[in-house]
Amino acid sequence: MKTSRLIAPLLVALATASTAVAQVEIRLSGAVAFRDTAYLAIRTLYGPNLASQNPADGPTAPAQLKVTWTGTIPSLFGNQTVTVRAFYNGAVAGLQDLTQNRNVNFLASANPGDTNTVNLPSDIAFSSVFQQSTEFLTPKLEDVRFGATPIVLLKSKTAPAGLTNITSHQLKTLAANGKLPAWFFTGNTNDTGDLVFINRDPTAGQRVALFKEALFTGSPISYYWDAAKTAYVNDPTGRNATQIRDHLNNFGPAISYLVTADAIGVNGGANVLRYNGALPFVGTFNNVSNDFTPLYNGQYSLWVYEHLLNRSTAAANIKTFREALVAGIGVALKSSAYSVPIDRLNVERTSDGAPVAPKE
Repeated sequence: MKTSRLIAPLLVALATASTAVAQVEIRLSGAVAFRDTAYLAIRTLYGPNLASQNPADGPTAPAQLKVTWTGTIPSLFGNQTVTVRAFYNGAVAGLQDLTQNRNVNFLASANPGDTNTVNLPSDIAFSSVFQQSTEFLTPKLEDVRFGATPIVLLKSKTAPAGLTNITSHQLKTLAANGKLPAWFFTGNTNDTGDLVFINRDPTAGQRVALFKEALFTGSPISYYWDAAKTAYVNDPTGRNATQIRDHLNNFGPAISYLVTADAIGVNGGANVLRYNGALPFVGTFNNVSNDFTPLYNGQYSLWVYEHLLNRSTAAANIKTFREALVAGIGVALKSSAYSVPIDRLNVERTSDGAPVAPKE
């Protein structure tokens, strides 16, 4: 009798332990820039075995930065239930998450419409900058590069038609002053109004990369349209991608910058400026397919590598998933309208903002 009393709870415990083992959870944070290809790659890994995802339509807008999936990925984890959580909170933020073991605010479930969140540590970080470009240097993370994404300068819909190009010199002067007369950019002295600078927030890798590219080392001054919607006021923190898009579409003359996936939302992609005389694409920028030959061949230098990073101590499941994700994103990049696979580049750089040179 005593033996049977002991065996029953033991069997329950073993069953519970078996169920716990049959779960895999992977948590991703970091760069906003290539959430579109990451989304496609993760959906492809699940395939028909995806049981549920929240939100149901994935990250279709800059403001929609959280997704949670659940189902099985037989090619990687057999019949185990796999939950993947993603929060695209910025490249610098993703690196901070990993190096400081910081909790991230993910969606709690894969049930569409569930807005509850849960704070958990991240396992893998997307980044649009090298770790050494940030202050989060230790521990050193394992880094895989798999693609490249252009950053583009943009003007607001109210900016002068003659504003078509900005040089790195003009960009440094603009960032140092926060606003400059329009004629400084157009060469037309009849353009007398000011153009203000709208900056990204410090979590964004594109902010780090832009200033390194332009060799700007000071403290940037920038502006945003105030809550009363009456005037531009000083902005000590910077704006997220959605806010910049809305500012450029709706408010007074301004210059800012975004990655191509978000730039398409500013006047349908028609307000991209040349940088040092070049565009990253040939022809008209669109949301279907773009020819990025100027980026491939080194005529356009304002771009970043796409990185996927993890701790060297990461569990085997995390590294297995990371390798499959890198391969999947590589496939998705071949048809992306906004980013390019790394094997199409004929040039390379050793760090953010470093000179672009032919591949050796």
